[in-house]
Amino acid sequence: MPALPRDLRGDLRTLAGAGRSALARGGAGPVLSLADQALVSACNFATTIVLAHALGLEAFGLFSTAWIAVLLTVSLQLGLVVCPMASIGPGLRGEAGHAYYGIVLVHEAGFVALAATAVGTGLSLTFGDLTLGLSTGAACAAHLAQDFTRRYLFARGRPQAVFGIDALNQGVKLAALVTLSRMQALSPVTALQVIAASAALSWLCAIPFRGALAWRPGLFREVTGRQWHSGRWLVLTGLMQWLIGYGGLLVAGALLGVTLIGVLRAAQSILGMLNLVRDALENTVPPIAGRALAERGLNGLLPVIVVTATIGFAGGLTTTGLLAVSGKSLLALAFGPDIVAYAWVVAWYSLLFPVSLVSFAQICAFRAIERTGSVFAATASAACLNLALIYPAVRWFGIEGLLGVAIMTEVMVCLVLAGLLRRELRARLAESPAERGLLPA
Repeated sequence: MPALPRDLRGDLRTLAGAGRSALARGGAGPVLSLADQALVSACNFATTIVLAHALGLEAFGLFSTAWIAVLLTVSLQLGLVVCPMASIGPGLRGEAGHAYYGIVLVHEAGFVALAATAVGTGLSLTFGDLTLGLSTGAACAAHLAQDFTRRYLFARGRPQAVFGIDALNQGVKLAALVTLSRMQALSPVTALQVIAASAALSWLCAIPFRGALAWRPGLFREVTGRQWHSGRWLVLTGLMQWLIGYGGLLVAGALLGVTLIGVLRAAQSILGMLNLVRDALENTVPPIAGRALAERGLNGLLPVIVVTATIGFAGGLTTTGLLAVSGKSLLALAFGPDIVAYAWVVAWYSLLFPVSLVSFAQICAFRAIERTGSVFAATASAACLNLALIYPAVRWFGIEGLLGVAIMTEVMVCLVLAGLLRRELRARLAESPAERGLLPA
């Protein structure tokens, strides 16, 4: 993060006050977002436990491998459609906003069709299993549509509707998986089919809450160009982040066996509870930052970013400490004694969390000012380091090497972002001296 102004006594109060007022303008959104993410994280954690127990590590590893392909499309959707929408949409008012969201929905429909087809075809050819490919493609389409819808509703200021559709999705999914598990009828294919059905039902129930839309064909090229200008780097960033997050997992599975993917995903599911904070911030901070920049310029944006980074880092360190102490008992309770030997993985992975939250705050700043090329530059440099080191690290040091490279990569992203953000803010200060008060010295 950029340094605070030299005159701390004069500016800290301004920073804190502006940050509180900017965050407060989000209303009940952050509170409902946190509650929604608590629900989603808890249900996803329970889903992982049900699948791991019912499928066994080998079949769970197969399911996890298929789901990693779906997560790739989620990363691409975030960069290409969702992140630009979350930053641009809230700053538009009236008819301009209605037309913008109508065009974004067209973009989303095209992306879902292409992504689901690619995932289904790719897995069918990779595993030689048409049923697995079709089920994964259906799950991909439904999950993408539901995930976009919840973020769309957050951007349009409808957190109550998001909570409702997420409760429906998670409740139906978990109930169906538990029922099939007790009937001993659960397999990777049926699990994917359940995920597809529950997400599709949730998406359909969200349609009445979509808000006012307008179709203005004359604006299609302009909106598409603006989306692409912001999203072209974010979609590449999403690809780099997927490579950083899951490329090592696939390398480890290839070298050490597919069962290890199941083990690592089980350990990651414990840490998935930490994503409660990250995802809640993802749903609320970009719209708040976009509005703050539109209304008050950098004097409104910077306090939001500083407050987000400070809260994220402090909360992340606290949670990391708790998980480092309790990881062994949590794994034993959730997945049984066979996986307790990997409890140390939880402690290592947890070190990523506070650093990633500081990186997230800086990314929100770049997204708000629509300079996402810097985010790609930071992520791409870290991805190059990751790709260069991951194979020899896993081959020579096993899981320890995988985790070491992951930590090194996350720290590198944070440091590069900090340097690029400081440079960008200095450049904008030169263009707008009136905003000097809250910018770094």
